[in-house]
Amino acid sequence: MWRTRRRLAIGLVAALAVQGIAHGQQRVATDFATDRVVPSAAPVVRAAALGAPVPSELPTPKVTPALENTLPIDLPTALRLANAGNPTVAIAQVRVREALARVDQADSLRLPTLSAGGIYLRHDGIDQNRKAELFRVSRGSIFLGGGASLRVDLGEALYQPLVARRLAAAEAATAQAVRNNTLLDVVSAYLALVQAHAVLAINADILDRDEQILKAARSGEKQGLIRTAADVHRAETEVDLRRVERQELLARADTASARLVQLLVLDPVVRLVPADSAVVPIDLFSVDTPLAQLVEQAVASRPELAAAGARIEAAELRARQARYAPLIPKLQVEYLGGGFGGGKNGAISNLEGRADLSTQLFWELRGLGFGNLADTRLREAELDRAGLTAVAARAQVAAEVVEALRVAQARRSSLEPAQKAVTEAEEMYRVLSATSFGMIGGKGRFDALEPLLAVQALSQARLQYLGSIVEYNRAQFRLLTAVGQPPDATTQRPEKP
Repeated sequence: MWRTRRRLAIGLVAALAVQGIAHGQQRVATDFATDRVVPSAAPVVRAAALGAPVPSELPTPKVTPALENTLPIDLPTALRLANAGNPTVAIAQVRVREALARVDQADSLRLPTLSAGGIYLRHDGIDQNRKAELFRVSRGSIFLGGGASLRVDLGEALYQPLVARRLAAAEAATAQAVRNNTLLDVVSAYLALVQAHAVLAINADILDRDEQILKAARSGEKQGLIRTAADVHRAETEVDLRRVERQELLARADTASARLVQLLVLDPVVRLVPADSAVVPIDLFSVDTPLAQLVEQAVASRPELAAAGARIEAAELRARQARYAPLIPKLQVEYLGGGFGGGKNGAISNLEGRADLSTQLFWELRGLGFGNLADTRLREAELDRAGLTAVAARAQVAAEVVEALRVAQARRSSLEPAQKAVTEAEEMYRVLSATSFGMIGGKGRFDALEPLLAVQALSQARLQYLGSIVEYNRAQFRLLTAVGQPPDATTQRPEKP
């Protein structure tokens, strides 16, 4: 079944395309492979267009057998596959099933146990009657029938179903928290994959520019028009460093793919690549949203806090049961009916009907009452622990909201200057390359230093801008999870009526 699901999952990855939904505000998106800053029709997305921001001008790699298993993937597809097959999510759901089974077990405490069968008894030798007289006898008897028995602590029958239901609710909330955190891990892994391929595109473009400078430096050296003999070596060094960097970036992209494959439980030989080329900010929350409002929403919606509250209720019920245990009786009822017969020396005769009913109702003090006091102290301590755990969980939730919002605000404020830096670096490269390649210097000689410095500045500006966008998007999804919403909430399509 798992193999079939895996094949279906891989087919689904290859088949699904990226869909976009426009946001109301106008932003700009940068093509990291060409440096063109162009208006984006839908730069800020909220739903299915959370696809892979990979530059459209990536160089075509050489075809090797290892690339035969390369598959494109977008974020909505990754989230759906994680929902369907991630074992961490599945384990959490199994725990919910276990908790529901315990609810059924607790409910069955109030029901009698049915039994049926037979009893054969044989006695040879000395025996004693009711008058304390001893005598020798050889006798046997048989009973065939069945009955019902009920042995229950009424305190258990009253409180355990209530406790089991609270614990089942806690497990359900915990499963939702596990799902949210796992999907957040998938989002983070996907963004890492996107960033790795975008950095590869930047490297390819920068390497191409460095190779152009190296070609011009060699040409100037042959014509005696180079400013210094070191220019060729300087350009060759820069080209070699970019090629080494590319190999490292390829390994980083493969590592990001392997991490995402692991989370989606796909075939390990599959190599995932982003399916789209748009790298744009994703606004799930306005960075101007009041912090108090987000914290209030998180406290009301986080499944971790719901689970903590349910465990407090369960601990309260257990403490109450321990306090009142000596006052709640235990009940034992047994009924047995069927045919009974017997005789001497192994002979069985006179098989006739027989019915027996016994009922007991009693109270008990365990260990002269000291055992009950110890139980009460234990349950009260568990209640205090559950309350403190809830306080710690609430503080953790508030801290996660504050951290995600502050990071989102910082990254958002850095987007505009980072984009401006890319524009300025591109213009600097254009001016210097025109001057150097055209050999319009004071002595009409080629100078490779300034174009190489311009290329380095351009590379740094692009990487900074890319990193700002990716980290802003990651902070937005962290904020979405911090306030209690699943990361796939923005990618779920409404059902058709």
